[in-house]
Amino acid sequence: MNENIKNSIIYNIYPTSFYDSNGDGIGDLVGITQKLSYIKDFADIVWINPIFKSPFRDGGYDVEDYYAIDEKFGTMEDLDNLIEEAHRLGIKVLLDLVVGHTSDTHKWFLESSKEEKNEYSDYYIWNSNTFDACNIAHISGNSERDGCYGVNFFCFQPALNFGFANPDRPWQNHYLDEPCLKLHEEVVKIIKFYLAKGIDGFRVDLASSIVKRDINGKYSCEVWRKIFGKVREEYPEAIFVSEWGQPMYAVQNGDFDIDFLTHGFNDGYNQLFRKESGTNIISSEGHSFFRKDGQGEAGTFFQYFLDNLLQIAGKGYISVVTGNHDLPRIALERNADDLKTAYALILALPNVPLIYYGDEIGLPYNRLKTKDGGYSRTGSRTPMQWSDKKNAGFSDTDGEIYLPVDKDYEKVNVEAQLKDENSLINEVKKLVEIKRNNPEIFACGNEFELISDTYPLVFKRKGENEAFICAINPSEREYKVDIKAKEVFASFNADITENSVTLKPVSYIWAKI
Repeated sequence: MNENIKNSIIYNIYPTSFYDSNGDGIGDLVGITQKLSYIKDFADIVWINPIFKSPFRDGGYDVEDYYAIDEKFGTMEDLDNLIEEAHRLGIKVLLDLVVGHTSDTHKWFLESSKEEKNEYSDYYIWNSNTFDACNIAHISGNSERDGCYGVNFFCFQPALNFGFANPDRPWQNHYLDEPCLKLHEEVVKIIKFYLAKGIDGFRVDLASSIVKRDINGKYSCEVWRKIFGKVREEYPEAIFVSEWGQPMYAVQNGDFDIDFLTHGFNDGYNQLFRKESGTNIISSEGHSFFRKDGQGEAGTFFQYFLDNLLQIAGKGYISVVTGNHDLPRIALERNADDLKTAYALILALPNVPLIYYGDEIGLPYNRLKTKDGGYSRTGSRTPMQWSDKKNAGFSDTDGEIYLPVDKDYEKVNVEAQLKDENSLINEVKKLVEIKRNNPEIFACGNEFELISDTYPLVFKRKGENEAFICAINPSEREYKVDIKAKEVFASFNADITENSVTLKPVSYIWAKI
């Protein structure tokens, strides 16, 4: 278990939209480098969404060349400079490892699509005849080769051949067959290439789905253990974060350091933040716990969270996210005060929290026409709003920028909020600083006790010598809680006396007890 990250915070960047350094309307690596000192105020790990050469039909998650930086982002030298500056500031850098599939323009797939047998023929999942039934998601009639090829999501994302848990067709490889083992070596090679450059690790896309028809990810975990084992022989501190949503598999069995809790596999995260229609990438309906109407429930989340926490003890960590490139913004139908209570939870839980760029200022979500395969996700990928200047300070171009900035960018931007001591960004910075300065309380692995999972939400954290209580009221009602605060770390809309705390509508308190 990597003890060095147990009190860390991750900051997630969609590189196309973070900061444009050269005036072409698109964010780039130099732009990220120039803003690393800003990121340092919020996190000590930065995860950058895909930057590899790509047709960008799915936001870069359709990789054409794992060993080339897409020219829109810059050069390999720009990446080297970013790594150097990040490390100077004490920030670790994670890239996105997308190896469940490639683009259909990748050299491997172009060769695999040929009728003649070659070294790449088995790199992808092909059946033996175009007209035979294929029992996985597939594309037909799009190649010289006689056969259908499996896809992971969009039609242009052919699935790499990590095999099947239990093959039942002649064309299906067992996950330990020779063609699959060759692919394992390719993944190790990609990982080591970037670790040798100084990258600290990877977030792994679709980590649970590499081995097909794999119940509970048992065999996918086996493959990741093997791959990580080979990598860690040379790079023992390498960090691997899974897009899975089931830490009891990914962390406990797959040797991932961190697993995200988001909208998949369990409804707990959705119950906290994303139950209302339109607030999730998946169909949803209901009431989130973090709403003023006070009709939500947090029990589903805490049951799942605590169960996973118990199962991965001593192995790794959970990450609860504010959002990511796949989800509508957490600011949707919430104001800055609402978001302060959400941060009071996310940053106080025994986890490695993730802040999606712009969520620290409440960057709005707007439904936009799809771009780069974003569809409903497009509105979560709009440019960072740095100031009230042209293009919200994202770019000085007089031409078109990647996506439009929000109509209220003159109010919702970094520069304006930094000047307002009561702003969301300053509240988040304050909570981050408290967390950093008190690792004996906030670090993962310390004792956690849930006192109430209804309104108000109350829980304790305990270190060796210090105890801490968090009480949060995201509703429009008022509650009185028996708390004897020894020292108040932070509070919002709370009246504090010697023996109790009155939580006014939309409020929280962090305190030593």
